[in-house]
Parts: sequence; C-alpha cells; structure tokens
Amino acid sequence: MTKISPPDPPSDPTQVQPEWLEWHLTENGLISGVKVTSVHCEPMGGSVGFLSRMAKLVPQYSEPVPENLHSLILKMGTTRPHFQEVADRLHVFDREVGFYKHIAPTVTTRLAKLYASDPAGGSGWMLLEDLCFLEKGDQIHGLSNAQVSMTLQHMGEIHAANWRQSSLNNFDWLPEDSFWFKEELSNGWDVFRKHYELRLGGAAIAMMEQVLDKRKQLDDAIAMRPRTLVHGDLRADNLLLGKPGSRDEVLILDWQTATRSMGAIDVALLIGGSDPPAERSGHYDELFDGWYETLLAQGVTNYHRQEAINDLRLGMLSALRIPIKVFRDFGGPNFRNAREAQLADVLTFRHVNAAIDFDAIQALS
Repeated sequence: MTKISPPDPPSDPTQVQPEWLEWHLTENGLISGVKVTSVHCEPMGGSVGFLSRMAKLVPQYSEPVPENLHSLILKMGTTRPHFQEVADRLHVFDREVGFYKHIAPTVTTRLAKLYASDPAGGSGWMLLEDLCFLEKGDQIHGLSNAQVSMTLQHMGEIHAANWRQSSLNNFDWLPEDSFWFKEELSNGWDVFRKHYELRLGGAAIAMMEQVLDKRKQLDDAIAMRPRTLVHGDLRADNLLLGKPGSRDEVLILDWQTATRSMGAIDVALLIGGSDPPAERSGHYDELFDGWYETLLAQGVTNYHRQEAINDLRLGMLSALRIPIKVFRDFGGPNFRNAREAQLADVLTFRHVNAAIDFDAIQALS
C-alpha cells in the first residue's frame, strides 16, 4: 500500500493549515477519524527565541478530543539571517528532537511532551505540549535564588542520569563540547570593550581579555572533565515555573543546544546569566551545593567537591564569551530594539560579576 505523503509544512508557525495539522496528529496516533476544521495561530516569543519562531495553535475539531490537544505549540526555525546561519551550523532541531526522543523518556524531571516533529537537517519544526499556564521565565527580570536552586536540582537530576554514560556517544545528533558561544570573537572585542570598559572596570576587562587569549587552554580543560548531557543555554528565558513542590515547579525548555560536556557549565550559565548579583550575593555556596548534592544523591561517585568547584569556575570563564557574542550578534551598540539592548547589558554585568565573585580566574592559573 502506498504511503500518503504529508502536506507541505507551513512557512511560518502563524500560518498553519488544518490539513497539515490533522495529518500529523493522525500519523502520531493522537486523533483517529477526527477532522481539524480550523486552526487559530497566536505568535509567541518576540525577541526571546533567537534560533526559532513559535506560535500557539488552537485547533477546532469535528469531534471531541483529549484536553491536551485543545492547544499546541508549534516551533519552527528562525528566518533572521545571522541566527538562521547559527541554527543551521549547530543543527539545533536535530539536537532538540533527538533529546526529546532519546533522552527525555529516561529522566524523572518534568519536561514538555513532543507530539510530532521533523528536524529537516537542523531547520525543521516541532509540535509540543502547550504549557502556557505556567509562568515564563524572564531573562531581564532574572530569577530568585529559590528559582535558581530548584532549576539546578532538576538539571542535576538530568546530569546525574547521564553522567559518564557511554550511550551518549551513540547519538550522532549530540556533539561534544559544542556551545553556541564557542567561536572566534576577536572581531567583536574592540567595539564591546569600548562600549563597556568604563562600566566594567579594568580588572573585568583584563579577565575577559585573558579568556579570549587563552580560549584554547580553557576549552581543552573543559574537554578533559567528566561528560554528561548538558543543556548548553540554561537561563531564565528557557524555563517555565510553577508552584514550588508541584510536578510543574520547573520545566526546562529549548534543548536546541544540547551537547555532551562538563555538567557544571550549565550551573555557570544559570547562576551567571539569570541570578541578579544583588539576589545571589552570599548564596553561591548554597546554590552550588544544591546542584552538587543532587548529583551525589542520584548516584554520581568519584566527583569531589573541590573538582566540581573548579569545574564551575571553568564554566564561568567560558561563559564570559557570551556577552561579547550577544553584543556583536545583536549589532551593538546599534540594537534593533530595547529588549535586545537590555539583554546585552544584563548578560554582560551578571556573567562578569559572577566570575569575579567566584574568583573564576583561578581556574586558568
């Protein structure tokens, strides 16, 4: 029997035809003998999602369907030229679809459900569970220490479940130490330094220059550390937050940058990027310990606390490339909009302050 090909996917997540959605819901066993009669599409995300576009789909059906199908989230590749190039280079949809199909079923922490997908070589689409009833994290506003701590414990469970797992090597969609900010940035440094040097101060600028000068040494050191499944962009914008203690207290989204690497880099990304300095002041040890003790409780062995602290320092140094890349890629100082200018500022000052407060430069001595 000849298999019927699916309708062509939409060119934009806000232009979904009923026939396309019906085909994929039927093909994946979510509906049977039910027609999708119309689809209302609501754009989501604004400038929050840089490697993708999203819309909330509200379909109408010919018959009653389960409640979870009353609304869905469609995620598609970006059309912004530079970010599209980054997405294609990183194969972001291959990574995220691979994560949901192969890793998500093996972890205990709550994750969004993937209903249908086509990675299309890295620039495809995903049909996901609608979780808009939860609070969306906001990178500019930041997170409280309690929210950071909860997130690190959930991420720690995923790290522990995949700690030194040789099975990760079998996934061709999951590269090693592949981070979106790991690239040559010298062509953006002079403009960044001129814009920020008076506000950051000489010590911070010197530290960032040292990171750029010794980036190979830094990357080589990270490559020698125990590997696990790493999110690679763990920050407030990629979180949904529910009631503490509930099943939905933290949901980690956007696995497009998943990679095999040093687990502590996720800790550095979250603390450094999403916990405002005034909020995290005096709380570094308890935030770090919450993650580290989760690893131990979940069965990770032969990973001493001082090793983990040094790994966190390596991660904080590596993350100092993020402000430079974001500033350059957003066209700083001539940003497209206020949010992108604010985002460049908060990522710069938070990551730099975290590296200084945690004395991260020790890791390169």
